[in-house]
Amino acid sequence: MSEFAEGKSRHRSPANGSSAPLSAEDLARRERADALYYDARAIRQVDYVRLKELSEASLELACEVGSDGEQYRHGMAAALSMLAYYNATLGFSEVAMSQASQAIALLDSDEPSLILTDLYDTIGWIRFSQGNFVDAIEVLVQAMRMAEEVGDLTAKAKSLDTMGMVHEVSGHPSDALEEHLRAIELYREADDEVNLALARNNLAYAYVSLGDYDSALETAKAALDYVSTREHRHIEVAVLDTVAAVYLAMGDPDTALTYSRRGLELARECGTEQDAADNLMTIGRIAVEMGRYDEALAAVGEALAIASEAGRAVEVYTAHELLSRIYEARGDIAAALGEYRLFHDLEQARINEEAQTRLAHLRVENQLEGARKDAEIHRLRSLALEREVEDGRIAQARLEAQASLDPLTGLYNRRHLSVLAEELRAAVARQESACLAIFDIDHFKEVNDTHGHLAGDRVLMSLARQLRSNSRSTDVALRYGGDEFLVLIVGMDGPSGAETAERLRATVEESVVESDGARIHVTISAGVTCVSLDGTTDLSTLIDRADHGLYAAKQSGRNRVVSM
Repeated sequence: MSEFAEGKSRHRSPANGSSAPLSAEDLARRERADALYYDARAIRQVDYVRLKELSEASLELACEVGSDGEQYRHGMAAALSMLAYYNATLGFSEVAMSQASQAIALLDSDEPSLILTDLYDTIGWIRFSQGNFVDAIEVLVQAMRMAEEVGDLTAKAKSLDTMGMVHEVSGHPSDALEEHLRAIELYREADDEVNLALARNNLAYAYVSLGDYDSALETAKAALDYVSTREHRHIEVAVLDTVAAVYLAMGDPDTALTYSRRGLELARECGTEQDAADNLMTIGRIAVEMGRYDEALAAVGEALAIASEAGRAVEVYTAHELLSRIYEARGDIAAALGEYRLFHDLEQARINEEAQTRLAHLRVENQLEGARKDAEIHRLRSLALEREVEDGRIAQARLEAQASLDPLTGLYNRRHLSVLAEELRAAVARQESACLAIFDIDHFKEVNDTHGHLAGDRVLMSLARQLRSNSRSTDVALRYGGDEFLVLIVGMDGPSGAETAERLRATVEESVVESDGARIHVTISAGVTCVSLDGTTDLSTLIDRADHGLYAAKQSGRNRVVSM
């Protein structure tokens, strides 16, 4: 029996306070969920597609209600921790943070565990990518200390390695060097060659910052030799970009460009846009050194678009700084000044004197005894209750729906329908109108068939982001299934609800989703209905009626909204 399933054969029933035994079938299902989680964790650095598949399968099993009337909360948290890692690695910080918050709420304990260690490390990475360096270090120190308590050398080394990256980017390469070297020692002790290669790759940047180019090149090429011979393609993309950066620092732009183009090609084959953005930025720097400014503008502009969509603050302001240099070299002083102002504003928003001072002296060996409990983790815990309202039934339903997130989009899933039903009844009781809209992506199967399922996932995530940005805080959106989404709009009558749906339809029509160099345009169809039409308070009735509107929209040519 796995460490998760052991001792979990009995759970306290929230209904009557008694314990109910789990059936053999339930135990087997939970052990299968644990096994899938461990499989996902073992390959998380080398196979992102498989990582996502295994994690989603584990989550699905863990979400099933057992004979004790409960879901397998620990297994749900474990699976969500891997999905958060997946989305953070691919640059989808918002979804990753949402999944991490759900996992922490499910654990409902600060007791050291492997899952919580992974979650802290992932949150630290997200904060690093967003440019919140102080928060990143504090969360990573928590992860490292927890890894020590659970006795996991690899987890401790991983936190140290990420801390080294934070210190290098924030201008403290000596601290970064020490932390990367300590991580490498731990990876060797743990006989973890994959992470050892990653740590060597990160160490190369510290050497570059310190001006030790020979050590940087030796370290980066050692990492490249390992990952290329084992066909770890995702890691190889990152290491190719590192080797290119080292050659550029050494004054060899021609060789650097060769490696960077290989990295960009492989990133597009793997479908990892963030890795593609990193290589594009390096290509931009190389092109500047070679005086090829049009090529530099194109590469950096594409990298900026990817970083902006993913909310990666460091890459965004770095791109604006490089664009300023490019325009200045071309003699376009006005454009150069505009880009520099953007760079300066973004950088100052991220860095201030206090943060720089704290980072300069924040050393891992001090262990931060007596440090404040991490405020970010408290904030994440509160997310599970953020939509609680005064109505007791709704509050209870939300508490019971802690894990009702769709792992891909970060929206609620079908398990949240009971909450929507309570929202609807409460709105009617308050004599408020409410609309229900169902959206469906037109010809979505063709997107998957033509561009692949990873591109399809990007289209779904893009639509989810547009749903969030076009919704009010009181609206409730969920992924109803496949490429179908449902939104409950409280406080709007039929015409207003239709107008909201039409606004989203127009936004989607004008948007572009980029995947592996392809620019994908999609449209959506929608059906809208309103409770004020006949006073219906039954959610399933409204869904059926909105679905008839969606069908009518499809039949009449798609890319339109039909009210019923």
